[in-house]
Amino acid sequence: MALISPSMADDIERRKENVRRVWDYRRVDHIPIMLQVASNPWGYTTRERFLDADKQFQIEIKGVKRSLELVPDDYIPSMRVDVGCVVIESALGAQIVFSDNPNQTCTVKEPILKSADDIYRLTMPNPCTDGLVPEGLRRIKSFVERTEGQVYVSGLDMGGSMNVAFTLLGSSEFYMLSYDAPEALHHLADFIADVFILLAEACIEAAGGIDRVTTTDFPYWWQPEKYKGHMSDDICAQYSPDFFNRFSKPYNNKIYKRFGGGMMHNCGPNPCAGEYLSHEPRIRAVDLAYDYSKNDLDAFKKAFAREGLIYFGFGGPDFGLADYRQVMEVLAPDVICVPCVTCGPDDDVKGIYGAYLEISCEYARRMNWKSD
Repeated sequence: MALISPSMADDIERRKENVRRVWDYRRVDHIPIMLQVASNPWGYTTRERFLDADKQFQIEIKGVKRSLELVPDDYIPSMRVDVGCVVIESALGAQIVFSDNPNQTCTVKEPILKSADDIYRLTMPNPCTDGLVPEGLRRIKSFVERTEGQVYVSGLDMGGSMNVAFTLLGSSEFYMLSYDAPEALHHLADFIADVFILLAEACIEAAGGIDRVTTTDFPYWWQPEKYKGHMSDDICAQYSPDFFNRFSKPYNNKIYKRFGGGMMHNCGPNPCAGEYLSHEPRIRAVDLAYDYSKNDLDAFKKAFAREGLIYFGFGGPDFGLADYRQVMEVLAPDVICVPCVTCGPDDDVKGIYGAYLEISCEYARRMNWKSD
């Protein structure tokens, strides 16, 4: 299935270079706009998409085609391979269940770690046989083959050490261990980081190499070559910077050391914002939900100045345009915000992109760039 002509391939390379420059705080004429078109004319539910690889591919490839057709610039073709957000948990033996709502994602039936002793009984999973991983790997390989390698694919949604530990233990046991047996929580976090790396490497192999994936985790946004590392730490919305530095950062670091200091996800809020970039290696970006993180702009302005990027997911009746302008007013000229927006095929996609572009060009003119 050839989707990309040689001239379009050249244009996509130009778009990627724009992303590379922004990640390094080098001057651009506009901040890239991560606008995609989502199309599901068949009305498939979330559950159907999770359980049927062909239906998921139909939705994803339809979105790629419509985005290439309707989005004027910046769009880099990609597909999200999604079997749910409890991939590691499933590989370690957790039972996966769906709710009565067919448009909700799957989750675990119950925590499987009841005590510190259970942590030390965990063994490394086999990516070829355990949990949701084999199906995820089959989809990655299939999606790449069916698009002849012309469309980037995401990794699987694997969370991160603290996210997975919280799910495996349950909230009460998670926090009790941090006080009563912190060495057990450290052991678990270290183990989960090793599992993440094992499964991310399997995803990369299934895709045919790291140059075929958007990142090592779930985002469909293409991350530059030297910044492919991505993991999630939504649980850090609940705790202090000291807790983050003790229990999150050392194990996040293992992932970034293997794949590059790229991006971290947290929906928000962000009490640990001042610590985000100072991983080893330092990371370059975070992806956040605007509604849960909008009250943290001042903290990000201070912590991310001329170094870190924020990928904000915008929505609402005006597709987030007023919110993006407000973000620019607060963060410019110090911090770059990359807007992430999803439209439907019946929306005025070109008009929405044009309205974002107007703000994006002004944003770029205001920025205090490191270099040309």
